[in-house]
Amino acid sequence: MHLKGTIVLYLSSVALASPVALPQGTGTGADSCRVDALEPKTWTDLKIDDFLANAAKNYTRTTSNNVQSLAASFGAPNFFCGLDKFCNAGQPCLPIQPPAWYAALAIQNYNNWMNSLNTAVGFASSIISLRLGSIVQDVYPDPKDDITPLKNIGFMVSSVLSVIPFTGALTTVSSGVNTGLGTALRRAVPPTPPDRFLAWSNLGQTMSDVLSDFQRSISDSLDKSLNAVVDDPTDGINELIKGGAFLGVSENFTQSDLQDLVSESITRNAIGLALQAQKIFVFRNGKVENCREAEANWLCTDNGDGTSTVRILTQLDRQENAVSLGDLCDTLISKYGFTKEEIMKGPTDCFDANNKQQLTNPFENGLPADPKAPCVFNVLTCNVDSSTGGSISDKCRAQGLDI
Repeated sequence: MHLKGTIVLYLSSVALASPVALPQGTGTGADSCRVDALEPKTWTDLKIDDFLANAAKNYTRTTSNNVQSLAASFGAPNFFCGLDKFCNAGQPCLPIQPPAWYAALAIQNYNNWMNSLNTAVGFASSIISLRLGSIVQDVYPDPKDDITPLKNIGFMVSSVLSVIPFTGALTTVSSGVNTGLGTALRRAVPPTPPDRFLAWSNLGQTMSDVLSDFQRSISDSLDKSLNAVVDDPTDGINELIKGGAFLGVSENFTQSDLQDLVSESITRNAIGLALQAQKIFVFRNGKVENCREAEANWLCTDNGDGTSTVRILTQLDRQENAVSLGDLCDTLISKYGFTKEEIMKGPTDCFDANNKQQLTNPFENGLPADPKAPCVFNVLTCNVDSSTGGSISDKCRAQGLDI
């Protein structure tokens, strides 16, 4: 909340292309050319996939731009798609006759959606950069550049792209995970080499590199689909639009809509990454008598049997002693809106819910529906059941934790 004004001011100074290209089909059709509802059922009922399979045998195959050649066979020789190019299927029968018009409209919508991804990745890079910069100042005063795998930032960007809609409003539900949209998205996301790390001290360069990687991958993916023969089983346009996933009426969304949807999840996840980089963890002891919350980084929970579970957010100093992080917790609570339960209990709940697996990252599966859910903010969990025997460092290292 405290950063929202800054972000809005920043974004108001950045001119980004509209994420949805115009013109778009209305679904009403010309009076003399009736069309059915623009939805996958119509695609299936009219057997458009079969129509395209037959069309693939009859159009003039070329060494590049096979989609344009296919459209020319439909009667639209000026149908040129690509990044910053908005091919237009026109109205039904003007000039393309159904059922070819449905296919051309789906290709138009696919092209528009890929342009939306290209715009959205620029926005995602901006919002993540601003959030990370504030987080470094607040919770990571001595940043290291060789600890946090860059793939974590890739997951954030991918999660933003996963909510870009084809139809309907923005939502945390990923767009068509098992449909043509999901296939197109997976093709557009670049792999992140395992030896690359987030440069916390040089966020501008890191995010510039990430932006370039994603935009290059989106461009390459779109080019492949437009140039490949249309029935190529991997890159062909028939494969990407099959089933009617791109048959519909596109809807606009704004930068502000996207910001409101993704900002809190990204912020909380990034704070967790910053704390992980400093080897900060939650120490949990499930059998404590007379538990008392000594500082803001302590949380006591009654077990109902005369004992309590204590959770402490901490890290080890150079002498292997667990240090107090009360000031850090105060910052997370006062500036970023955390509760003590979200800081100390959230990571341990995530640990328990994932079979005692450390550092589960929900961004690997798209944008989390609830930014305050366990795992969105995450650090290591050191779990013990007894208050006797050994120091915190000994107990936690015995569990294989890198602290």
